[in-house]
Amino acid sequence: MENLIIIGLSKTANHVFSFVKYHKLFNIIGFAVNKEYKTIDSYCGLPVYCLETIKTDVKDDFSVFIAMLWNHLNRDRKQLYDYCKNQNLKLANLVSPLAVLRSPLKGDNCWIHDYVIVQNNTTIESDVAIMGGSLIGANAHIGAHCFFGAQTVFGGGSTIGERSFVGIKATIFDDTIIGKKCIIGACTAVKRNMPDFSKYSTASDNIIIKQYSEEEIDNKLVFSQNKR
Repeated sequence: MENLIIIGLSKTANHVFSFVKYHKLFNIIGFAVNKEYKTIDSYCGLPVYCLETIKTDVKDDFSVFIAMLWNHLNRDRKQLYDYCKNQNLKLANLVSPLAVLRSPLKGDNCWIHDYVIVQNNTTIESDVAIMGGSLIGANAHIGAHCFFGAQTVFGGGSTIGERSFVGIKATIFDDTIIGKKCIIGACTAVKRNMPDFSKYSTASDNIIIKQYSEEEIDNKLVFSQNKR
């Protein structure tokens, strides 16, 4: 079984730890964070490494997985992903054995949760998280660094740009084009194309698509450090 080091010390890191252990996907040998965030030497009974020196501190072969969700519209996860790629670290995909993938993953550092279905001829780029019970239709394209909440439906032939966020139980209709850095609210039904840097929501059965500057949209999804 291949060795894995989880990047992060958070609720999400604990979630990833439990997910990997339950499905016996990897042999977890430790955790890692940037040196400035390393305040403990062990987590979940395993050593905590500095990300900056991990390649020299760990003698065995290993892969890493970035345990981070959607903070700043997936910006924080993308920054860590880029850092790991620049350091030539091998990034793992976490795929539940309860998921059905009829298309191979194109990228790495993807998290495909329980009961996800990915239909044929679909492209999923790197660093994409798809939470439990979601359906990705045939001939769809998902850009890098996107996040899909649980039980979302992404219609066949649809495309979504990098770093976009899809909330829990949202439905995107077939052949819909969604730009990069977009936000789709939970439980919404998206029937219209969305430009880059836009947010889709409903109010009193009215569809609202609001476009922001790139800087503004980055700050529309923010949570506190201790909830990562």
